[in-house]
Parts: sequence; C-alpha cells; structure tokens
Amino acid sequence: MRLHEFQATRKSMCSPGAALIFLGLAGTSAAVADPLASNNGFYPDQAAYNGPLNIANLDYPDTAPTEHWLPGGGVLNGPLTQDTALKYMTALKDYLEPSMRALIDTPEKWDARAAGWYDMVWIGASDGGDPTSGREAIMNTYGGQIVPSDSWSSPYKPTTQWMQNYGVIYYDELAASMLGEVWADVYEPDLGQLNFPPGSIVVKAEAATVQPDQWPSPDTGSVLKGAAEWTVFRPTTDAQKAHQADPSLPLENVVQTIYPFQLAIKVKDPVAAPQTGWVYLAYVYDARQAGTPWDRFLPAGAMWGNDPAAATRPNGLPESGGLTETWLNPDAPPFFADTLGWGGRLAAPMDVAVRHDVILPSGARFMGADGFRASSCLSCHGTAEFPFTVNLYPSPNRTFPPDGAPFPMFQPGSEKWAEWFQNRPGKVPQSSNIGGIALDYDLSTMFALGAWAAATGQEAHAFERFHVHH
Repeated sequence: MRLHEFQATRKSMCSPGAALIFLGLAGTSAAVADPLASNNGFYPDQAAYNGPLNIANLDYPDTAPTEHWLPGGGVLNGPLTQDTALKYMTALKDYLEPSMRALIDTPEKWDARAAGWYDMVWIGASDGGDPTSGREAIMNTYGGQIVPSDSWSSPYKPTTQWMQNYGVIYYDELAASMLGEVWADVYEPDLGQLNFPPGSIVVKAEAATVQPDQWPSPDTGSVLKGAAEWTVFRPTTDAQKAHQADPSLPLENVVQTIYPFQLAIKVKDPVAAPQTGWVYLAYVYDARQAGTPWDRFLPAGAMWGNDPAAATRPNGLPESGGLTETWLNPDAPPFFADTLGWGGRLAAPMDVAVRHDVILPSGARFMGADGFRASSCLSCHGTAEFPFTVNLYPSPNRTFPPDGAPFPMFQPGSEKWAEWFQNRPGKVPQSSNIGGIALDYDLSTMFALGAWAAATGQEAHAFERFHVHH
C-alpha cells in the first residue's frame, strides 16, 4: 500500500477535533510495527495534563513547492567564509521566523500541519513499550542522551548531576516532497530517490530538562532565565538513570516542564557548502538578549565542512592556525565553548560531542569531568547510511554506551579516526568499501530504515534506535 493511500484512510481523523481519535490508533499494541504512529502510545491523564496533543505530520506533499530557501540565501555569491557566516545565519533565522516562532514563543498553539513542517515515518512508535523511545504525545519530542552536568564548567555548571534534552525534528515542505518519493510505498522505500533538493531545511529544536534555578549564570542568574516552556510526558532523568543501574525499577511517565534551549538546523545548500552540500547551524538561547524567547536565540556557530586537511593531526587543527570550515560567534554565551567538538568544530550544547570515559589505543582514558571532544555536526551526520555499519562517533564499536560508561575510540589523528572527518558528498557513504548506501547526511532516515527493517522481518538490517539527537 502506498503512503498516500495510508494517509487517505486517516485524513478524516486529522482535524483538530479528532486529534485524540487519531492518536489513540497509535497505541502500544501496534506501535512497534506502525509506520505512521504519531507517538509512542503513552498519554497523561487529564488530572495531570489537559492541554493539546500534537499530531505528527506525515502527509508528505506530492510535488515540490515553488517557493523555498534559495541556495546562498540571497546573501552569498560563493562558499561560506568566516566573514559571511553570521550574515547567512541571520538571513536563515529571518526566513524561518514566520513559520517557526510559535514553536518557541507559543508552544501551546504550535501546529506543524498549519505551519508547513513534517515529521519522519516509522520512528514515532515505542520500542516494545519503552516509554523513553518514539515521540511523546504532548510535543512530539524524541528523547536525547543523558549527559553529566560537568560537561559544563563553573560558573555555568548545572547543580544537578545529570542533564537531558528532548527535541522535535521537522522537515520543510521541499525536504518532505523528497521524503514522499522515498516512502511512496511505506513498506518498500526507494532509496534511489533519497537526495534532498537544494534549499531543503531540517530543524531540530531541543529543550533542557534542568530547571532555571538549577542552571546558574553569573550574567543573568540563570542560563534559562526567561526561556519558553514546553510540556512533555516522559520518565524523569533520575528515574532513567536509576533504571539503567537496576532494570527491575519501573519507568513511569510524568508530565514535565522543559525549556527550549537550542536550534540545530541543517540546510542543503551547494552554493554555501559545495563539497558536502550541507550547512549545519547552531542557535543557542542567550538570556542576555532582549525580546521574546524566540528573539533570544543567538547565532552561535556554523559548519560547512570538516576541515579534512587537519583530520590526521592529533589536535584536529591546521598547522597554519584555526579551522576554516567552522565559524564560531565570539558573542555567543561563554558556556557554548564547553561542548564544542573535536578541535573546536561545531557542536551545539545538546549535541553530545563531548564524551566521558573514552578509551584510546594509546592507553589514555578520559573520565569524570575530563571530557573528550569526539565529534562534530558533520562527522556525526556523515555516518548516515544503510545498512548501518559505522558508529556515529570515531569508534570500532557498532553501537555506543550511555555517556559515562567505557567507550573505546580510535586514536585522534589516525587514518581510521580521519575517516569521520572528510568532506563527502551526500551520495557517497563513509563505508563505500562494503557497499553502504549513503543517506545524504540524514540520521532520522537511517533510524527509520532500521525500524522498517525490524518490522518487515529483515533482522540483518535492523538496529537499535539510539537515544540521541537525530
């Protein structure tokens, strides 16, 4: 059955008044094999929450829109540089504001359908009834990794032991028109169609689980002062850590308030990034700024390449000086630098580029507050391929442990390590030597294909959906 035929059977249930009926069809009894599940099937009772429930937008457009982001954004005549990155980021945020502001400033009114943003098929349902997996029902967020709060240094270190993030991932209409071609038959994806059109935009908005009084700032009293509020239905971070230590302890969802803190955006733009085709951009909440919560998201950094010429140097930096394919805003909040990736490559605070308890072939081990800068936006997303064969981090492991558990990685600057820090076009897989199919830097597609393989009996191609940014 083709995707539009699936959608036609549900369209009558997609009006706001029928939201609960539609969501109820995505219950846990069928969630594992339901490619069109809006969420993981867990709902709060009305005593705990009686507000709106978001519905995933999986009704991909049949044709590409005539109006979309133009490569170069109207501000570039060639590849991005250190001098043009801020102008490009400012233009992009202005472009997104009309359709995206409500997600931050008035989340209780957010409607992805009305705003023209789309979700990914196959990854809404829970994994075997796991309440931490899939999309939760209130904001449609995915769960992020749990990281130790000493990822940040004083005086910006949270007072909690752990921090987690929850994020929504949306594709614009142009990107979604391509997804509609890939998933025209939801049970038989056509990977030959997977090539995002130039101008495609994918937005990942993420919120922190720590409360404002738990994240100090000498500048404003709290890193989260004045931040917007999202409501989600998930187990607490402490409960998840307790369950990791003792799996017999139950995981129960609770209604929580979290705080939008990061916009991680990628744009298919061969003008700005002719080698990779993609620009990655991080906007971070800055309580020092004026205006609404949306207004306070500051352009913090951009990345359009991995600086591969420096990939075989142990510190990841060119011999002549700094990186040339990452730009960092000198006016970004000071804590932004704490979580940058290898050699200072772009990684936003919620991107988990810094790992703890990393073991290297040299025998070096990085534990506790001694974090190890292991990744970058492009090095992570460059592993998107099918079947899944390479770790998201430069590691020989096929999977990876929770942050803080032992994690072996290749030696920085080695030939194996450098494989993660190349500038490959989106159609070239990292593991081309063993026949991987590149997924144009899109990890959500990779996770969707893993869920599809598991549901359709192709266990050799199935893999876990990591609890991590997608």
